[in-house]
Amino acid sequence: MAKLRTIILFFIIFCFSIQINCQQEVKQNIIEINPKTSIKPFEKNWANKNIAEQWIEIKKDKKGYLIYQPCDGNTFFIDWKTQPGIVEIRYQIEPEFIKYDIREDINSTNKFFIDFSKDKKQILQIKVTGYDLNYQIALFKIDDKSYLMTPFENKDSFRKIENKCKKEKVSELEFLPID
Repeated sequence: MAKLRTIILFFIIFCFSIQINCQQEVKQNIIEINPKTSIKPFEKNWANKNIAEQWIEIKKDKKGYLIYQPCDGNTFFIDWKTQPGIVEIRYQIEPEFIKYDIREDINSTNKFFIDFSKDKKQILQIKVTGYDLNYQIALFKIDDKSYLMTPFENKDSFRKIENKCKKEKVSELEFLPID
């Protein structure tokens, strides 16, 4: 009986050591780049003026705002300028191209709404509200999801964090929630 217990104990220790060796954690290769330029606040009535047509997502951590390049995919980006009649929404993995024939803008001093329609049916609505005007950050609501965004032209005014993958996927960084 003692011999059987020793064999079982040895087997358990052996299996546990194999499991530990198989679960070697892949290290993240994080690169942080400081801003190249400074940013000016949004002008008063910014939402009534020439609204940028290309926006990139901003994240927030303990140090402040940043643009995050995930290991797997792209930084969230939206563009209704480059291709006439098409809104490009570049999600982390797959971009989406939404064709429209009517665009309706509703603007106020600190908000704007854009409805995109095709064949008289609304296919996309973007609701935008000023979030942190000193950093030209707006809160976008698209399909019940919220994103902090800045005009694409400001991308060099924010810290960048790149989560570089070498061969295999590594876990993505986590950021502070949108207030």
